[in-house]
Amino acid sequence: MEEIAAMNNVIYLIGLVVVVLAILSFLGFH
Repeated sequence: MEEIAAMNNVIYLIGLVVVVLAILSFLGFH
């Protein structure tokens, strides 16, 4: 159970980073 929770945490963090980078690149292009 703990390993699954850790994986979900990592996936959530990676998704958050991707969203932030997408927003920054979008603002950078405009």
